Amino acid sequence: MKNLVIYGDASKNSFNEWLGTWGLYIAFALAGVVFLTVLGLFLYTYIKGKKEGPIIKVSQQKVIKNEAALAALGGAENILDHSLNGSRVILVLSNYDAVNIEALKELGVSSVVKMTNKITLVIKGDASSFYKSLF
Repeated sequence: MKNLVIYGDASKNSFNEWLGTWGLYIAFALAGVVFLTVLGLFLYTYIKGKKEGPIIKVSQQKVIKNEAALAALGGAENILDHSLNGSRVILVLSNYDAVNIEALKELGVSSVVKMTNKITLVIKGDASSFYKSLF
């Protein structure tokens, strides 16, 4: 079987000789590319995490959501029992007709499941923060 020739005469330059000459440089170049890629990903996530808004602004939004969500549920006196289960907020209400489903969907509720003895709100984002803003 003949040796693979990259350039020049087959008797002087084989692929193995070329790889022996340049292989270490190629390995260092690949390791450098991998290192720079990982470093870039870490920096991207670090910078992205720093760009969050001020804490005061977020807490003010939660207060607004709290009042709007309670109003959409018929008021705080309409809620008899409540619990959090994953991405769902489960409520037992005294008057299910007082619930404004459209207003709840504007506040981040993706769907509402009405049952005979409870109502389940499926939350798009962080259900625990929505739940904490209510209670």
